[in-house]
Amino acid sequence: MTRLPVRGPVLGIDIGGTKTHGILLDEARHTLAETVVPTSHGTHGVVASALAVADGCLRSAGLDRAGLTGVGVGIPGQVDPDAGVVRTAVNLGIERLDLGALLAAELGVPVAVDNDVKAAARGAAAHLGVADLTYLNVGTGVAAATLVGGRLLRGSGNLAGEIGHIPVDPSADRCACGQRGCLEVLVGGGRIAARLAPFSARFALPTLLAAADAGDADARIEVDRISSGMATAIQLVVLTQGSPLVALGGGVVHTAEGLVERVRRVLAGRASESPFLASLALPDRLAALPSDLPLAALGAALVGRSGLADVALSTP
Repeated sequence: MTRLPVRGPVLGIDIGGTKTHGILLDEARHTLAETVVPTSHGTHGVVASALAVADGCLRSAGLDRAGLTGVGVGIPGQVDPDAGVVRTAVNLGIERLDLGALLAAELGVPVAVDNDVKAAARGAAAHLGVADLTYLNVGTGVAAATLVGGRLLRGSGNLAGEIGHIPVDPSADRCACGQRGCLEVLVGGGRIAARLAPFSARFALPTLLAAADAGDADARIEVDRISSGMATAIQLVVLTQGSPLVALGGGVVHTAEGLVERVRRVLAGRASESPFLASLALPDRLAALPSDLPLAALGAALVGRSGLADVALSTP
């Protein structure tokens, strides 16, 4: 089945806990405009933030809402991409929000909505020029999204990829989800910040690896915990999804300078003790994404473009 080409500019909106980032792309995926605003929480606040970003991008490009072709949105929480409904986005103060329909009514164009990490995976694949990868986001939370042949693996309820709540260390602290020793406890940015707080006079996340290399014992403990947890997350996604490439992003990855290389060394060390792991060449599968790449907003725009193609196909 051949998809019809999408004509006209498409807007991508990434709604995060602190900021909402919009990017307007033309038919060739060139950036026409970008806008960032603080995110207002609650159902009305989230919609208002998305509309502010939309209007800001359109003004910068010299367009009005009538010049827009479609919109894609990436947002945290449990997302039904078919209905455009968001549920349980705790950090945004949302229990249930019919986001797609509300934005479509305001903007007068089709609006596609997806989970933010799944949207970012599309952006990572576009940036790297591949159709098969797993995007691993290590930020405040930990999650992954996998594309095979350019199609997302979703699972029932769009749940696939919530690996942050896989327990991997029964001796670690309890997770917000109620389990003990989840990946998110080991490598989630919120938990890392809490553990580093007592040592703030000596190091923080941006200087953590340098402090460890300089011999600080507390920094070494934390570096070992984070790098080991990330290595385990990479093993999990490769062994469960078979991805030839694991793209790494998120605040922890971008803030802790040298972390990706440390994770590669952990994976290489494990491979030296396991012929099976050695056969997987895990260190070679890693790709660190640029910190200045508007990955989630770009991916959201691609979600919108994909939604428009689906609409075109279903139109008699």
